[in-house]
Amino acid sequence: MTIGHAMLNHSIFRKRTVLPLSVGLATVVTVSGCGGVQAGGSEDYPTREVGLVAPFSAGGSTDLTARALAESMEDPLGQSVVVENLPGANGGVGTQDALNREADGYSTLLASQSLYSVTPLFVEDATKTTLDDMEIVAPVSEEGYALVVNADSPHQDLKSLLAKDQIRYATSGVGSGAQFSSAGLFALAGANAVDVPFDGGAPAVTSVLGGHTDAVTAQIAEVMPRIKDGSLRPLAVFSEEREEMLSDVPTAKELGYDFTVVQRRWVAVPKDTPEAAVEALRTAVEEGKDSESFQDFTKTSYIAEWDVEPTEIRSIVEADTAKYEQLTEEFEIGKSK
Repeated sequence: MTIGHAMLNHSIFRKRTVLPLSVGLATVVTVSGCGGVQAGGSEDYPTREVGLVAPFSAGGSTDLTARALAESMEDPLGQSVVVENLPGANGGVGTQDALNREADGYSTLLASQSLYSVTPLFVEDATKTTLDDMEIVAPVSEEGYALVVNADSPHQDLKSLLAKDQIRYATSGVGSGAQFSSAGLFALAGANAVDVPFDGGAPAVTSVLGGHTDAVTAQIAEVMPRIKDGSLRPLAVFSEEREEMLSDVPTAKELGYDFTVVQRRWVAVPKDTPEAAVEALRTAVEEGKDSESFQDFTKTSYIAEWDVEPTEIRSIVEADTAKYEQLTEEFEIGKSK
């Protein structure tokens, strides 16, 4: 069996895009109960706009989730929440930048689980951070992955694809959850599979649409429009249970491969951020998630709301990390054989 591999291009391009969501909402709050959240002490928090780093490029799932969340947090906070895109190294660049800022409650981060559970399995990254470098504020979203083929492909199901002499599968980049989903499944199945890396999910999906690769695993939000218009055929999803919007598509686990991968996101702040600010942000996130606008976003974007206690996030991420490490070692995922 050959599990294809690729090396990450370590040339990191630092790019900032700052797009205010509601510039007219920057109101200084001086008394509790007037649109702000009392943070304790002699000064209300926040008294100015709050930044939210999305450590990926504009237009992707992380960015869209960050913008929907930021907008929904503005009323509870009584201040503007400004999203800043800092892409690079599967989220490593923006994450490190955000966590190295002043711990004052005005610099926040939309963190992604893949950076901690998947990326370290494949990439030696100088921008590496750990969960110990942050204060976890609140869970936000959970997004599934789907393995798809071109609708004109002769493969009607996963069994047929796995029987192919060699599978050329597109990936969105080394160390991503999408790449790991494909690599892990093909390794468990003993398939002869070779990865073809692209710079992002969109070109990877395009390669399948053009018939240049056999299959791709992508976040459901990235492929759902093409599934709905009949251009792509889903063969499996990697969640624990079937996805509501793809209820007729089996999970990898149902098909005999006990392998689940999801992308979870949460809001975090630098370590040692004052507890009063953390609590104010936590309240704003939870109220924001309950807002009509955020609920509409999750439905139209095929992204699920993630609801666990903030104290559970660390153990969930660590458990998945341990499971993925074991699978990677046992099946030599990502290595040539």
